Amino acid sequence: MNVQSHRPDRSPEAVEKRRKAVEQARAANIRQGYVRDPVLEAANARYVAGDITTEEFREAMLARFKRA
Repeated sequence: MNVQSHRPDRSPEAVEKRRKAVEQARAANIRQGYVRDPVLEAANARYVAGDITTEEFREAMLARFKRA
């Protein structure tokens, strides 16, 4: 792991900002027929908590659909 890599801000304000963004995205997806996906919801929780970056979140979602 690169010790100089940028990690997400874990301040309460930053966590709340990410939580609101995830809630807005979920609401938009529900309007389009979203059915609960436990893997996506787990990744959302990790992102909101600041455990993963936006790029790591994106990579995790893309990896689910790559063909072997």
